[in-house]
Amino acid sequence: LGLILEQIGKCVLPAFRVFSLDESVDVNDIPRLAVMARYCDTTTVREELCCLQPMPDTTRGDNIATVIMQHFVERGVDMRKVFAVTTDGAPSMVGKQKGAVKLIEEKVGHPVMKLHCIIHQENLCAKMSNSDFNDVMATVAKVINFLVKRSALTHRQFRSLLEEMDSEYADLPLHLAVRWLSCGKVLERFVSCIDAIKVFLAEKGQQYPQLEDENCIVKHFFLADITGQLNELNLRLQGAGQTVLDMFETWTAFVTKLAVFSGDIASSTFRYFRHLREWSSQRNISTAEIAEYMRELETEFTNRFVDFKSSPLWVTKFAELRKQLESTPVQQHGSIALALLSVFGSTYLCEQVFSHMKSVLSPIRSCLTTDNSESCLQLKVTNYKPQIRKLSKERQGQGTH
Repeated sequence: LGLILEQIGKCVLPAFRVFSLDESVDVNDIPRLAVMARYCDTTTVREELCCLQPMPDTTRGDNIATVIMQHFVERGVDMRKVFAVTTDGAPSMVGKQKGAVKLIEEKVGHPVMKLHCIIHQENLCAKMSNSDFNDVMATVAKVINFLVKRSALTHRQFRSLLEEMDSEYADLPLHLAVRWLSCGKVLERFVSCIDAIKVFLAEKGQQYPQLEDENCIVKHFFLADITGQLNELNLRLQGAGQTVLDMFETWTAFVTKLAVFSGDIASSTFRYFRHLREWSSQRNISTAEIAEYMRELETEFTNRFVDFKSSPLWVTKFAELRKQLESTPVQQHGSIALALLSVFGSTYLCEQVFSHMKSVLSPIRSCLTTDNSESCLQLKVTNYKPQIRKLSKERQGQGTH
């Protein structure tokens, strides 16, 4: 651990220009602030966890900014070199007057590019308000709670019925309302097992008129198909090493696909909607409501990604930089390009740290101090590898006599 922290102190802290922030609560109900930094190492952009700091009782913007500034000042980091910060878009992070990024910007003394996590924006788009389709998900949640969560006996009987009817899936997962995109997998299984579900509910005397209404069934099939596409986009946006430009291209490509999807629905071809295509082979489908939903979704995706396009830095600072490139030494062009490519497009790595934190700081290891748990996570997520052979050679197992 000492060698890894030494490497981070030598390479990461003096070199990084951008970082991403996210805040979560550990198993002991202590707020923890994760700070991930990117820096340029010759021709490579690297990522490292700078710190996982415990927060005071409150997590307001001034608390977050104070913790960050104190940590980096203690580590001897020149914060004036920071030019971009990516957050989850929470008010405590991006508030115009007292947000953490605004307060950091005031302390560094120059404008900072503020980006809203692209993956978080996609979740907001997917969860956009539409009462009709939200009612569909409410029905699905109620049915699944009855089948899976109400009693162990009912759950076993339902699984037995699925096996008897040779269903594609042997069970249904629970739907988590806080994670809208989790409904993709839930809906996929739900519509694939819908015949068995209707039979079982009838046997139990449960009445759900929505499952007998053809328009509601069509909405179920459509949501299963479109959330599958959204989940695919979500997976493409995840992962380490993705630049904001890569993610922006993935986003804009999906917006183009949404236009294609809308045309597919308008023509009732359903080439990209498997469940709708199978249902339409048996009966006619009214696509008016679906088409309206697709228009709203396309508009939401088109308008949502505004931080990257409208950042004043692109209009002022980087526009001036472009004019100065001709007079800038060619040797510096690579450094400038790497600096721009190092901007975080999401807080995925911070969220990954919190996922690891759940295993490192589990209920049976909850007595670990905040420093110890931070050290464990530092070892878990670092890209540096300890030189075991060198360490073993330097350490003599038995002294001379």
